[in-house]
Amino acid sequence: MTPEELSKEADRCVKCGLCLPHCPTYILTRDEGDAPRGRIALIQGFVDGSLDSPRLIRHLERCLGCRRCETACPSGVRYGRIIDAARALGARPGGSGRRRLLRLLTRLPYHRSMPRLLRWYRTGMVRGLMRGLVGQRLRRLDDMLPPEPPAPAPSGETGATGQVARVALFTGCVGRIADRGALEAAERVLASLGITTLVPEGQGCCGAMHQHNGFPDDALALARANGRAFAALDVDAVLYLASGCGTQLQAYGSMAVELGAPPLEISRYLEQSGLAGSLRLAALDGTVAVHTPCTLRYPLGGSQWPLRLLQRIPGITLKPLPDLGCCGAAGTQVLTQPGLADRLRETILTRILELRPRLLVTSNTGCAMHLRAGLKQKGSAIEVLHPIEVIERQLKGPRGEGRGPRKDRAESG
Repeated sequence: MTPEELSKEADRCVKCGLCLPHCPTYILTRDEGDAPRGRIALIQGFVDGSLDSPRLIRHLERCLGCRRCETACPSGVRYGRIIDAARALGARPGGSGRRRLLRLLTRLPYHRSMPRLLRWYRTGMVRGLMRGLVGQRLRRLDDMLPPEPPAPAPSGETGATGQVARVALFTGCVGRIADRGALEAAERVLASLGITTLVPEGQGCCGAMHQHNGFPDDALALARANGRAFAALDVDAVLYLASGCGTQLQAYGSMAVELGAPPLEISRYLEQSGLAGSLRLAALDGTVAVHTPCTLRYPLGGSQWPLRLLQRIPGITLKPLPDLGCCGAAGTQVLTQPGLADRLRETILTRILELRPRLLVTSNTGCAMHLRAGLKQKGSAIEVLHPIEVIERQLKGPRGEGRGPRKDRAESG
């Protein structure tokens, strides 16, 4: 987007303020610069040269990108596009350093060497030494890593012979480590329904971190690489588990990138196709709290699909969390704005602990990592899972039983 196009887009905002009560950062700070209309006003000053970038960057850095404001805007302002464009035009901190960090995070060998490196790192002496050497933010990332080192992520074809359907599974980059259990559960659930699942080895990061941090060229390169990996597979759908990735995959069309099949959140695919009706699920006695990520609730508009899928489990008691705002994970925000991220998370953790659920489910990798770390800090052993993991655990075995929740974590809080 050129400066002129950005200015025209920003001018659609009439500064009515209807977005203010919907913005998590404004609610927290009560600073007009941390509200959508305030940020747009700052961007307008940046574009016309009347405002220097440091002040603008400070407030843009605190934007979570949840896009709750877009649902409240009577003028249809595309706030997400405005923020991304401003960052791409230079309204971002430490451009070269941040780009190097993002390239490192998204080009690590997640599917090959990384699981082995994590196993080595997780040995007591090595981990203790490394935590003493690295900075606070990297220690924070370490606290968010899964409790068990992941197995290498499979690629190729898994599941059935394809009489029912043929799909591809998007794994992403961080998901290969932090959501490995969910990816494996998805493959088993799909196989139980007679669905062939393809996991192309050439896929990689969706590009969301780059897009939202001001590096659209890098995001486009990653999108094109994924297009090459998926476009020739001849599948009915490209399924994703992380709603943050899904939001970026949905934007590929505007980037002139084709995946060869529509990208769909897995529970939506199972419900809309009618295939979920064939699941044979064992009963689950207990309360399951359901967290809806911002990306699933707003840009994707799909908060109902995980609930519908989970409601198929006999005996389950679902407790959807009210819309308490962003949990604070927000992509890279959990590392770049740790204090803000923790303050935003606190309200949600309080509500979860009041419910004392058997399980907590959420459909986004970053949210799961952030909430899991927060619960651990509070001494709670509530297990945090993806909805598809709960479905997989309740798949009926030969004697009609499901695996159910882990015994050591049931009913704890």
